[in-house]
Amino acid sequence: MASGHTNKHTARSAQTRLRFINAAQKLFAERGVDVVSLNEVTKAAGQKNRNALQYHFGNRQGLIQAILDYHADPVEALRNRFLASAELEQWSPAEQVARTLVTPLGEYLKSTPEGEYYVRILSQLAATNSPTTNPGADSQISFRDVPALEPLVARALSHLGQAEARRRLFLAVSINFHSIADICSAFGDKPRQRSIMLDQVAGAIAATLEAPARN
Repeated sequence: MASGHTNKHTARSAQTRLRFINAAQKLFAERGVDVVSLNEVTKAAGQKNRNALQYHFGNRQGLIQAILDYHADPVEALRNRFLASAELEQWSPAEQVARTLVTPLGEYLKSTPEGEYYVRILSQLAATNSPTTNPGADSQISFRDVPALEPLVARALSHLGQAEARRRLFLAVSINFHSIADICSAFGDKPRQRSIMLDQVAGAIAATLEAPARN
């Protein structure tokens, strides 16, 4: 009896969390993660209890982290599949890194309309949560590491010093998120054009990584 009650409570709690995530990601993507109030999210999620969001997520950062985690698993699966594919071997190290950044997100956008919310939120968080641009930030938001990408990055940036390599990688990630978010806005209902533009983004990232060291 107690087990059945616990299971129902767990299921209801999971449903409530998902309603919050669905409501918040749409509002954050459309209007900004720092603009939308938590009360607005609560109302959009259909919750009358003002404390429900705090109960499930703690605060705004906890809610943002939950959104990122919600999308991280399917994106990681797509990225790992791409990293394991024979297709990867046809490109230079810089192109491999670029394609690994761009292609999984492009595939994810095809698989779910929520992918656009995810990319838009990532584009907002890229600079404020980077130690390269904001070394004093104490944000509690974390992004999923990609261990398999590390040796590719090391080879692609081996011609650069440590500080410049770190800056180039920051630019690559920023180009990836910001460009794909803009492509969603401009070509959201035009899949062929969007695919062409994503290919251009990969080329731009590869060129950024491959460029000679600056004096």
